[in-house]
Amino acid sequence: ALSLRFEEAASPQERSKICKAGAFCCGLSLCNQHTVVVYVLCIVLWVFSRLFREGELTPGHLLKLTLCFLAGCLPYLYLPASSYLNKARWTWGDQTSLKGFVTHLLREEYGTFNLAKSENGSSMTDILLFQVTQMRAELSLVVPALAIFAGLCAAARLKVKRPHWVYLLTLMLFSYSLFFAWRANLDISKPLFMGVVERFWMQSNAVLAVLAGLGLSSLFSLAETVIENSRIVRCLEWIVAASLVT
Repeated sequence: ALSLRFEEAASPQERSKICKAGAFCCGLSLCNQHTVVVYVLCIVLWVFSRLFREGELTPGHLLKLTLCFLAGCLPYLYLPASSYLNKARWTWGDQTSLKGFVTHLLREEYGTFNLAKSENGSSMTDILLFQVTQMRAELSLVVPALAIFAGLCAAARLKVKRPHWVYLLTLMLFSYSLFFAWRANLDISKPLFMGVVERFWMQSNAVLAVLAGLGLSSLFSLAETVIENSRIVRCLEWIVAASLVT
């Protein structure tokens, strides 16, 4: 939502305000899930390129964004505090030292960005194919088809709203899927490990759903150029959208 607001921002002041909120949310999201770092990197590069083109990427602005990002990471302070008080029933070691904190932060016991330690996982190709199968089962074929349509419309400069945002979401989707398939070192032929892997696809499915929404909007925008009665087109759009959500 913030990336969309940033795309539509008309003034430097508005972009600055949205950037600060986005930097805070990026830090906060990393406290919840490490794999979101792929999305964060894509969004940061996209935002910085836009600010650079607008001449707004100044050292002072970078400092403010960094402070907002660190403010979002403040929940990590619970780790050394909890370790110092030593009241938790189960812990991940001593986080009062810098080494212990970094070890926990990077999940070195599992292997940074791995799902398990010393596991012989399925191949990258198998993970990607299983992701497509799971995507079809969870979202139906219509959602990926609409997402592809959004990408094609953006590439062809057809009736698509915010083509640069479509490019960003597509980059996020492919980057996350490839990175996760590379690092998911679990054997998905085992039901338990398959369930572990599946839950990480909620992040890619969320981006895919947004792309599908943009594709649906583009589809009916093209339909309006063929069908003269725009009211009928809008009613059909709402009906299709409601059916996909339910």
